[in-house]
Amino acid sequence: MKYNNLLQPSVIALSLLSFGNTAMAQNLQNEQTEADSNDIQEVVVTGVRYSLSQAIDVKRDSMQIVDAIVAEDLGKFPDNNVVESMQRIPGVQTTDRGGGEVSGVSIRGLSDVTTTINGRNIFTDSGRSVALQDIPSTLINRVDVYKTRSPENISRGIAGQIDVHTNRPFDFDGLKVAAVLRGIRQEQAEKNDPQASLLVSNRWDLDNAGEFGALVNVAYTRTNYRDMGANAGASFPFEPLDGTTPLRQIPPSEGWTPGLDRGLPTAPGSTLNMNPDQEFLHWRDAMFNFDFRGERERPAANIALQWAPNDRSEYTYETFYTGYRVDVYNSLWFQFLNGAYDPNDPVEIYPDTNVIKSRTMTDGFSFTSGDISKDRTDSYLHALRGEWQVGDALTLESEVVYQESDFETDFWGQRLARVAPEFFIDINGGGGVPSLDYDPSGSGSAATDPADPSNYWLDWAFDSGERRSGDASTWTVDGDYDFDLGWINKISFGVRWDNRSAEVRTNVLEAGGPQNNPETDAPYALADLEGIATAGTDEFFNGRSGVVQSWAVADESYVRSNVDFLRSTVYGFNAPVYDPTFEIDETQKAFYVQADFATEFGNGSVLDGRFGFRWLDVETDISAPGADGQFVDATNASDTILPSLMVRWGITEDLMARLSYTETFNLPTFADLNPYIQYFPDVTDIGYGTATGGNPDLDPVESENLDISLEWYFAKDSVLYATWFKRDITNFITPFRNAVVVDVPNDVPDRGPYTYILSQPDNAGEGQLDGWEFGVTWFPELEGWLNGFGIQASYTLLDSEQELPILDQLGNVTGTDTVSIGGVSDSSYSAILAYDRGAFSGRLSYFWREDFYNNNEAALFANPLQVWRGEEESLDLQFSWDVNDQWTLTFDATNLTEPTYHWNYGDEPELFNFHNYIYSRTFALGVRFSM
Repeated sequence: MKYNNLLQPSVIALSLLSFGNTAMAQNLQNEQTEADSNDIQEVVVTGVRYSLSQAIDVKRDSMQIVDAIVAEDLGKFPDNNVVESMQRIPGVQTTDRGGGEVSGVSIRGLSDVTTTINGRNIFTDSGRSVALQDIPSTLINRVDVYKTRSPENISRGIAGQIDVHTNRPFDFDGLKVAAVLRGIRQEQAEKNDPQASLLVSNRWDLDNAGEFGALVNVAYTRTNYRDMGANAGASFPFEPLDGTTPLRQIPPSEGWTPGLDRGLPTAPGSTLNMNPDQEFLHWRDAMFNFDFRGERERPAANIALQWAPNDRSEYTYETFYTGYRVDVYNSLWFQFLNGAYDPNDPVEIYPDTNVIKSRTMTDGFSFTSGDISKDRTDSYLHALRGEWQVGDALTLESEVVYQESDFETDFWGQRLARVAPEFFIDINGGGGVPSLDYDPSGSGSAATDPADPSNYWLDWAFDSGERRSGDASTWTVDGDYDFDLGWINKISFGVRWDNRSAEVRTNVLEAGGPQNNPETDAPYALADLEGIATAGTDEFFNGRSGVVQSWAVADESYVRSNVDFLRSTVYGFNAPVYDPTFEIDETQKAFYVQADFATEFGNGSVLDGRFGFRWLDVETDISAPGADGQFVDATNASDTILPSLMVRWGITEDLMARLSYTETFNLPTFADLNPYIQYFPDVTDIGYGTATGGNPDLDPVESENLDISLEWYFAKDSVLYATWFKRDITNFITPFRNAVVVDVPNDVPDRGPYTYILSQPDNAGEGQLDGWEFGVTWFPELEGWLNGFGIQASYTLLDSEQELPILDQLGNVTGTDTVSIGGVSDSSYSAILAYDRGAFSGRLSYFWREDFYNNNEAALFANPLQVWRGEEESLDLQFSWDVNDQWTLTFDATNLTEPTYHWNYGDEPELFNFHNYIYSRTFALGVRFSM
């Protein structure tokens, strides 16, 4: 019964065989059918040391290379959310800190991860993946991270698989009640938020009808957060200074190519790449700050019913629900930097470059925007599972699963605008953070104050929204047949059928200025809308000198209360209509077979393993509206066979070596397959139009994987290990440009067949990732109160590269470039000091990762195309005190160092700084009850 046991006795027995302890293994195998299905679950609730030791057991006993995180107690996962806990796993990196949490996870630098709940594939709305952070940690008892996978595992996701285990009633001996209540302080938001969960479970003897169990687990989390960013805009070429003419931005039509991989050159005296007579200087187009404040709620519930009519069959019904609600207000300040230049004011240029660092400007257009958004997600998963022991050798399992997920979002952006009379800008005022002074001459004039609403006028508004939904019906059958055929001792097989649908509907963005007020016969003004403008933010960016601290902005409460009035009366926008963007219907069929083998050598060492394959057939039908209102239909089909070989060698009782060869793949996203292409006419007579769209002819991304590891279990609750791995990846999906000749219907003017530069995804790259993982967990035997200290540490080295085509403006391939794979840090590590003795347990955890390539900027600018994130770190603390057998007090703190996160263009952070973020520390006090 694959998901009832935290550690299956048969797997433990095989592990003991591997380490030469044949007598113990045979005894355990004989007792397997009499053992309670979850004895190990009962000992998980003993603190941080046992949590770590359980993770070691999972690693040691798995045929795949697996690392795990196990709850210290019911409702007590090690961190505020699951993603934060995964930082301590070797080879796992987390990112996308924001909103009071960490939300992004990658395995060995690759974010292409499949997430399952109790082995079942799950998703959020119309996507293929799930928002893992939406699953409350209080509903989870264990998370397994598969870095290699057997044929029985879902094979999608070249990075690996994250399997989330929830509680079931047969996990406990009888009545079980557990409750958690925490108060979490978000320091930047200056708010206290609740997190609560309740689990009630029991099992009953039904006499001749067997045994029945029921479990209800509910959770609720509310988070108020504040995130802040101070940012420098993109670079453009400007005419050099001659002391008499203003600095002028040079458009691409005058001889330069936007979006070059390394940008335009930065040496003094550099000229435009297509106009060698024109020298230029790099300068930015803008500076901008944002101040995000949000309130997020996450309700969740898990209901599980189990019935075992006899000792040879078992039935399980589960419903799993996660919800997501968030109201966000972003106070945005934006200052354009392409205004007039006073030749009498000095301009500072970085030494030995053509890059401007600072200058004084006059009459610069500036706007602020009070942006409100409201998001909601509801996801349900229902599963009915049966497990049967047929005879002495055959075990069968089958289940039917239905899931649905809906997401909706609505956005309104309300701008105010002004012209700043004079200001001084230092694009890098220190540490990559730009600075600006609106009164460089010290005049003290009220007109210089960015926080005074009287300096602004009512500007444009923006209205948009989206509805996304998805559902899936899945049926599986799995079987295990035990027999003795020489080396081979078990054959496993299974089939999976899955039908998936998805739909995206969009309220197309409306934007424009205010219409006339009938009472004044002039466009609506701020004076007509009392209360719409406020002095805005305070204590921005921790009060850092040089960063604009406050600005007038549209008031959140006014906009939320009057959005319908603003939409219909002030701006005359249409009521929201959500038109189809694309519709998907996809069917997946899979079959697998695998064989387990084992043999013992004369010296007592054991060689065992698993080999087999998984076959998968996918057919995806896509439908999207075309330019003429008719739907465009397309089909994407693929099938593949994915072989797998895993070998374990129990060299001694405490030393194990592993070798694994597997093949994995991933499917294109539904959005990438969208066949609709939108054409934009040539309105400036440059000789071609532009177009964007998806590509229904994309192939799956494929990877051949090799892993070799050595693990030394040198003491109780301790392990030291190293793993070398390699991934050869083909069919990378990358942005691509092609020149196409199309006769666009209703084109104005009607040019007939005309050239368009089509930007769409394509299978245009291949790459390689290899590296090392090192890890140790050690609880030494010490004397007195020191006996309880332990360490857990990991270090990961990665080397990645991918070959991508170099394209000119027309989409012609002019060469290839070798770059890093996105999201891959060359090195990362974690260091954890743990303590577990008597009633006290805790851990101090530090995580660090090196800078990494994140994404490509839009191909519109003169700066390097690649966007890199700087190094990231986090220092977290957890502590608990068992007051008695039922009550526990807890204290948790995250992001204690509160670092500033830096992004930059290319590999020159001083010349091309970009984003700078500050995220909040959190502090939490809690109480747990268990009986």
